[in-house]
Amino acid sequence: MHKVMAAALTGAALLSGLAGTASAQTDFPWPPKDVTPVHKTKAELRKQADEFSAHQHRSYPEIFPGASNVDPSPWGGGEAGDVYEDMQYMDSRVHFTYQGKLVMTYTKVNAPGEFRTTPEQLCERVPCDAKVSDNKGGLIVTAVHESYGVNVAWNFRPNGEVVWTQASLEEDLAQLATIASDRAYTFTR
Repeated sequence: MHKVMAAALTGAALLSGLAGTASAQTDFPWPPKDVTPVHKTKAELRKQADEFSAHQHRSYPEIFPGASNVDPSPWGGGEAGDVYEDMQYMDSRVHFTYQGKLVMTYTKVNAPGEFRTTPEQLCERVPCDAKVSDNKGGLIVTAVHESYGVNVAWNFRPNGEVVWTQASLEEDLAQLATIASDRAYTFTR
C-alpha cells in the first residue's frame, strides 16, 4: 500500500512537472551501457503475470481515485493473453469504471534491451509533450497521439527496460506516467 501511495504521489508530482512543459530532461543515453538480457521460462512469466494482475487490482483505485470493477486481461504477448513463447515483453489491458465511465488502459513491459527506439527517435515519430526524470535514474516521456486518439507514457529505465501505458485522450497523462514508472512492472524480478 505504501508503494502504491508513493506511486500516486509521484504521479501528482509528475502532473505538475508534465503540465505545460516542453522538455524537462533532454540528455538521456539510450540504450544504457551493459544491458543484461533477461530470459524467463513460461512458468516464471506466468507467475510474474499473476503478480502484475494482483498489483493492478490494488493500485488502480489509488491511481484513479474511486476506480471500481478493475478487470485486467491475462498478461501475455501481442495482446494475446497467456502466450509466453520466447517472450521478451508482456502486455495487458485493464478495463475499469472511473468517474462514471468505462476506461481501458494498455500496458506493455519490455525486457532489458528489447525496446531499441531512443527517446529522441520516439519523439520524432510522435510529438512528445514532456521528458522528465522518474527520480529513479530513468526517463518518462509522454505524448498526446491525436491521430490514434490516445495519450501515452513511456518509462525508459536504467537497466534497459521500457514500460509504456496508453489510454484514450480523455485520460490524464500523469496517471499513465504513474503506471508506466511503477517498478512493480518489471522483467528483472
